[in-house]
Amino acid sequence: MSRGGRRGGVAVYVTSHGFGHLNRTAAVVNRIPREIPVSIRCDSNLFGLWPKRVDRPIDLGQYVSDSGAVNPPGDSNTTDGPATLERAIQAYAQAMEGLDDEVRWLEDHGIAAVIADAPAVPMLAARRAGIPGFVMSNFTWADIYAPYARTIGGEALRLVADLRRAYRQATALLRMQPALRMAWLKPAVDVGMVVNQGRDRRAELRRELDLSRREKVVYLYIGRYGQDDLDWDRLGRMGERGIHFVSYEPAPGGGPVNFHQMNGAGWTGGELIASTDAVVAKAGYSTACEAMASGTPMIYGPRRGFAEFRSLDQTLRSWPGGFPVSSRDFQGFRLERVLEQALAIDPGPPPFPTDGAARIARFLARVCRDPAAAEAPGLKEHFP
Repeated sequence: MSRGGRRGGVAVYVTSHGFGHLNRTAAVVNRIPREIPVSIRCDSNLFGLWPKRVDRPIDLGQYVSDSGAVNPPGDSNTTDGPATLERAIQAYAQAMEGLDDEVRWLEDHGIAAVIADAPAVPMLAARRAGIPGFVMSNFTWADIYAPYARTIGGEALRLVADLRRAYRQATALLRMQPALRMAWLKPAVDVGMVVNQGRDRRAELRRELDLSRREKVVYLYIGRYGQDDLDWDRLGRMGERGIHFVSYEPAPGGGPVNFHQMNGAGWTGGELIASTDAVVAKAGYSTACEAMASGTPMIYGPRRGFAEFRSLDQTLRSWPGGFPVSSRDFQGFRLERVLEQALAIDPGPPPFPTDGAARIARFLARVCRDPAAAEAPGLKEHFP
């Protein structure tokens, strides 16, 4: 409930780093009852992507809240620590300069609840506006930045401390699994996996690619920054085994004949994951959870300096469909043996419930209708 007593909607703050945050937030937004207004606050570079993923009315507003991590050109599996912290310090200062304006925006629009995946400053704004604020994530940027800050020291360490203080203003952490522990941020409730699961369109995909049922189709996702020095010839030779690859990213010279670049307007990543026989991808939250939810085996390489990787790796290893490979094998497409193993199994269900998006949406709807539902003593009743 706003200070003026008006029943308002939900303000959703989303980091601009990576499309995974947008995808999983969209899964929550699509399940919030349509009578509850939803305002999405994010960097304007994401504005054009929301209508492709959200099927309900939303308002879009510009908000530069954080800067994520910096990856070296051509290598989205590695994080550049010093460059990451330099940009994060600037972004945090910019967000704090606009804090008073953001508080006024929340009050003027009668916002009833704030959720953030995973900016910290909106928790300060929610607290000052007197409304519940929830971190909805599997990590915080304080956790991501801390190892680099310990090496750099000085202003970087102050940033991590400031971020922790901001996150602690949250009413609660809605912890998506698989997650970092975040034991310092309480209260916390586990909500299961938040998945924007796609439809299984494999018959349509095979018709589009003119493939028989005997041929295998593998979804290849190597990150929006691409990867250098990939052995495309080796991937091409897998075509002799009847293995084809689909991907959004182009391959040099168009790639081998068994490589098919897909139109993102016609196929979402979740649909490709649900419609293929295996996934070869960098291990990110959305890709890993969509693979597990769809029962599609996933082959993945290590990610250096990526704090989320440990929890994702542990979960994928605990699931029969997770197949870790070395960086050398991933970049060299030395995948013949592991692909044979992955294509031969039925991995079964994932280790966590997959209805986290629906759970969060139901909880937010209740908070908008009854602010007392946000109080810590009853939180776990909403997330059995």
